[in-house]
Amino acid sequence: PPAPTNFSYAYAKRSLAVYIDSINKQYKKRYNYLIPCNLYGEYDKFDENSHYVSSLIRKIFLAKKNNTDVEIYGDGTPLRQFMYAGDLAQVIKYFIENNISINCNVSNNENYSIEKIAKIALESTSNEHLKLVFNKSMSNGQYRKDICTKKLKELMPNYKFIKLFDGVKMVYESIRL
Repeated sequence: PPAPTNFSYAYAKRSLAVYIDSINKQYKKRYNYLIPCNLYGEYDKFDENSHYVSSLIRKIFLAKKNNTDVEIYGDGTPLRQFMYAGDLAQVIKYFIENNISINCNVSNNENYSIEKIAKIALESTSNEHLKLVFNKSMSNGQYRKDICTKKLKELMPNYKFIKLFDGVKMVYESIRL
């Protein structure tokens, strides 16, 4: 079952998948769904309620501007997968252009701890001098949220995802807070 913190959201997504599958079966359609891991990109929202990478980019930007530390919620150990939003767009385009109607998870192979993601972000934005401070009074959330991408690799074996280092750098250089 999904983590209690995401229970309703997770079941809503699962229900939609069941609905699409039932329409395909009943009406002989070829609809599909792609389920991405967490995304980040230039057009994301950059606030405390953003997904981790976008929120982290904002925190780094403001810490540099205000000469403060970068606060990370939890102890930094949970593992997460994040993908540059442009990669999802390329996968969608590929599926459409190649008339692929297979349901599929979409993610890269980068599965890092929250702490490692923060260190990559500091390095990619040339802010290694900033200090990470872990607020252990805040919840870690679910320990793992990785997804299987076997089908995607079979369909797109040569696709090269943008590395987290490069994606964070592109997003950081584009934002104006």
